[in-house]
Amino acid sequence: MKAFKKNNILGILILVFAMIISACGSTSTTEKVNKEEEATKATETATNTGKQQVEESKQVENEPATEINIMTVFFTPEPIEDNDPIKLEIEKNTNTKLNITWISSNNYVDKANVTLASGDIPDLMLVLDPFHPQVKMMSAQGAFWDLTDYIKDYDNLSKFPTESWENVKFKGKNYGIPRVRPLEGDSGLPLIRKDWLDQLQLPMPQTMDEFYEVLKAFTFQDPDQNNKQDTLGFTGLVSLDGMGNFGWVEDVFNGANGRWKLVNDELIDTTMTADTKQALLWLKDAFAEGLISPDFPTLKQSQVREMITTNKAGAFAAAVKPSWLLTGQMRKSNPDADIIPLIALEGPHGKYVGKAPGFYGMYLIPKKVSEQKMKKILQFMDYGATEAGANLASFGFEGTHYNIEEGIIVPTEQAIADNVGGFGHLFSNLDPYERAYQTGIPKDFLERNKQIIDEMAKISIASPAVGLHSDTYVKVGKDYDKKIQDMKVKVMMGREPIETWDKFVESLQKDEQYLRIITEINEDYQQRNK
Repeated sequence: MKAFKKNNILGILILVFAMIISACGSTSTTEKVNKEEEATKATETATNTGKQQVEESKQVENEPATEINIMTVFFTPEPIEDNDPIKLEIEKNTNTKLNITWISSNNYVDKANVTLASGDIPDLMLVLDPFHPQVKMMSAQGAFWDLTDYIKDYDNLSKFPTESWENVKFKGKNYGIPRVRPLEGDSGLPLIRKDWLDQLQLPMPQTMDEFYEVLKAFTFQDPDQNNKQDTLGFTGLVSLDGMGNFGWVEDVFNGANGRWKLVNDELIDTTMTADTKQALLWLKDAFAEGLISPDFPTLKQSQVREMITTNKAGAFAAAVKPSWLLTGQMRKSNPDADIIPLIALEGPHGKYVGKAPGFYGMYLIPKKVSEQKMKKILQFMDYGATEAGANLASFGFEGTHYNIEEGIIVPTEQAIADNVGGFGHLFSNLDPYERAYQTGIPKDFLERNKQIIDEMAKISIASPAVGLHSDTYVKVGKDYDKKIQDMKVKVMMGREPIETWDKFVESLQKDEQYLRIITEINEDYQQRNK
C-alpha cells in the first residue's frame, strides 16, 4: 500500500511537470514566469496531498481491526467456513474481524425471533421482516441505533433508492439498513412463451381480454405442434392464505399493488371491491374452460416451472429473472424456445405493473454498540454497497470464480466448488437490472430484459401499505386471510356461485373485528405520513 501511495505522488509530479513543459512551448516570457510560479505551487500541493495520503494509509494500517459479530442467513447446503478466502479478503479490505453466525433460511425467522427476545443481539443482525411487532416494539424502546442522521455521511449507502430507506422507516426513523433490492422486475405479472405466440402468429397481449384469448389459443391450437391437445394457457399456485401466482389478476383489475388501494387519501381493502369480483369471474371462466391448471391449489413451485419447461403450459407468473433460467433449460432440446416477461397488462383502471418495495429484510445495530463502533459498522456496510464489494461478495474473485464475457459475469466451476455467493446476502449493491440477469444469459437476452425493466419503470405502481401495522391483524388477520382465500378458490373452481362471494363480502362489511383491521391500517398510514 505504501509503495502504491508513493507511486501516486510520483505520478502526480510527472503529470504536473508535463503540463508545465507543454504550456511553456507557446507562451511569452512573462506568462512562462507566472505559469512556473503556479506550477511550483501545484507541485507543492500535490506533494503535500501525497504525504497526507501516505500518513492516512499509515494510520489505517496501524489501526486495530474492528471486530463485528454478525447474524445473517444462508441458502446454500452448508454455511460459509470461517477461513473462506472471500471472507478473509473482505476483512482485509475493511480492516475488520468478522464473527458470523450463519443461520439456514429454513429456520432463520424462528432463530431471529428467539435472539431478539433474548436481548443478546449481535453487533449487526438481519431481520427479514422489519415490521415484525417485536422489532417495532424494540425500536420504540430505543433498543436499536437510529441511523437517520448518519446515513448521509456514507456515499454508497446514501445512494440506495429513497423508496428503500422510506419503506423500512418506523415512526419516521431508520432503525436499520435495508437489504436493498431493485424496485423493478418483480411485479409478479405473467411470463409467456414467445415462441408459442410466434408459432400461432399472435401479438403480445396488452389487455386482460387479449391475454384471455392467448390462453385459449395456447390450450386449443397446438402451440407445440405435436398434434395433441395436451397444453394449457397458464399454470400457477396459491397458498392457504393468499392468491400466490394468481394475485396479479386482482392487481390488474383493481389497478392496485396488493390488498390496499389508496383512494382520496384513504386505504380501501380491495377484498370488498367490485373489481376483485370481476377478477374472480375472469378466473372462474378461465378455469371452467380449462385454460389454467386444474390442480392449482396443490401445485408446488417446482411443478409449475416444470410444466413450462416440458411444454405443458405457456405462461406463469414470476419476476423477470427466471425468464432465462427456464429458456436456457429448454433450448438444450429446442433452440427456438423463448420466454418473455409481459411489461404490463391493461385493466379497468389502465395499464398495470407493480413496483417492488426496494428491500428484503433489514440489518439492525443494537444501541449497546458504541457510537464509534456503530460508525465503523456503517463504514463496513458502505464498502459492501460498492460495486467492487458487492461483486466480491456475490461472485468471488475474477479469474477464479468468474470471468467477464461481453460485459456479462460468467461463473466458473470453481465458484460452485467454493460455495461462492453467500456474502451476497450480507452486502447490497443496487444494480437496477439485477432481476434481468441470470447465470449463462446471452447478451441479447439480457439487453431485452433490461429494456423490459426500463419500460416497467415508466408506469409501475407501488404499494401504499408497505410496513403498515394493525394490532388486530396480528392477532386474527391470518384467520381472515385463510377464510377469504378459501372462498376465492371455491368460486374459481365453480364449487360456489359468485353470489356466495357477494354474501361473504357483505358479512365482512358487518364484521366489527375485520373493520377494526381496516381502521387500524388507515390510522397507521396517516400517522406515518404526518
